[in-house]
Amino acid sequence: MRRTVRAASRLPSRLPSRVPSRVPSRVPGRLPALLAGCVLAAALTACSEEQVRDAASDAAGDAACSVAREAMGQVADQAGAVADRIGADPAAAERELTALRDTLAAAEDNLGGETRARLEEARTALDGLAAEAEQHAEGTPVDRAAVQRERERLSEAVQGLREVC
Repeated sequence: MRRTVRAASRLPSRLPSRVPSRVPSRVPGRLPALLAGCVLAAALTACSEEQVRDAASDAAGDAACSVAREAMGQVADQAGAVADRIGADPAAAERELTALRDTLAAAEDNLGGETRARLEEARTALDGLAAEAEQHAEGTPVDRAAVQRERERLSEAVQGLREVC
């Protein structure tokens, strides 16, 4: 107990009585600079929000293009091979072309704008190829010119997607 009293006796008996009563004279000169800094910070914050929105939009567009390019690339390659087999097995070709068309239709659901338009063009070309396969399955000879036109339409859609993305 005695040690506690001795330790307390070493502490200063009172706090300093002098507290500054006024703000230093240099602060008013800093006030305009402080206000200008606040305005600048507010302006930069507004710009950065817009930049963030632009960056997010660009990222979404890049992702959409990536999905579309992947889907279109796979479909175009397979459709070309299937179109070559329309004469040999039209029923199988029709099934495969319809499945490829449905693949593009599923990819379209998540896309918009020019990207979606290019996939729609490719889907339309696949519909034309499937119709040719169906007609041949029903006994009509393969219209090679029509098959070639649809393949060209598909190729143009692929090229259009490359230009958009």
